[in-house]
Amino acid sequence: MTKVFPSRTGHHPPFVAVNRLSLDIRRGEILALVGESGSGKSTTGLLITHLLAVTSGDILYNDHPVSQLTTPSQLRRYRKDVQIVFQDPFSSLNPIHTVGYHLLRPVVVHRIGKTAAERRAYVLNLLDQVGLSPALSFFDKLPHQLSGGQRQRVSIARALASQPQFIVADEPTSMLDVSLRIDILNLLLDFQNTGLTYLYITHDLASAQYVANRIAVLYKGHLVELGSTDEIIHHPGHPYTAELIHAVADATLEAPTPLERSEPGSSDRCVFYARCSRATATCNTTPPSWIENAGHGIACHHPL
Repeated sequence: MTKVFPSRTGHHPPFVAVNRLSLDIRRGEILALVGESGSGKSTTGLLITHLLAVTSGDILYNDHPVSQLTTPSQLRRYRKDVQIVFQDPFSSLNPIHTVGYHLLRPVVVHRIGKTAAERRAYVLNLLDQVGLSPALSFFDKLPHQLSGGQRQRVSIARALASQPQFIVADEPTSMLDVSLRIDILNLLLDFQNTGLTYLYITHDLASAQYVANRIAVLYKGHLVELGSTDEIIHHPGHPYTAELIHAVADATLEAPTPLERSEPGSSDRCVFYARCSRATATCNTTPPSWIENAGHGIACHHPL
């Protein structure tokens, strides 16, 4: 799929946020989508949840094209199955509504439970499941009365309320204190054991290593590497992936300065050309092909 944002003023070329991205997410797994800020990770999550429309290409859910979901009932069913946990739990919760309202709303919309009492009991049970106990003490609270970790637990409970099959977790721990992050990651893992599938979006390879079965590496909207977590962490094939791992190993490492290459080149050259210490003339004129071996795919002319 591709997502292009047109220039607002018309003085700049359109911005390609996601460029011909193609990957599969297997039922029951956690696939981590990693990359630096601006790489297209969050846009990918919004495309998958149908909060943004793709410019070209399509998304298949259980082999059915999402673009063909056109009626309100079809879209409601898709959004029941595919939910999202946003990065900032404060801005994603309406400050004038209580925790109970936030969780009851998807329950009512998706017709879960037959009576108001059943729905209330269902929501209270959800609060207990995400670690907000006693649930009654949280039901009538407003978002500003909760801590950051508690708000994120409410966001996770809201995503779970519709009984989804798939959740996009968009940097769910980046706004939290370090001491709280492991609790949220463990919470996601607990629900994976019930059969949930996740796209876990992050710029932090350390957290991706902790939760993910596979890792996909995105750079400027292009998929540059994909493989099992162990392969990506211990045997990276793309120079950009190696940079990300090196940054985790040395927390004081500054971002590498892009190489000052002034040679003329095609717009179809390797997207990582300007930063890559291994780049050659071929990289400047020819985009790399996707090469896959035993489930480990790399888009690079000179893999590590």
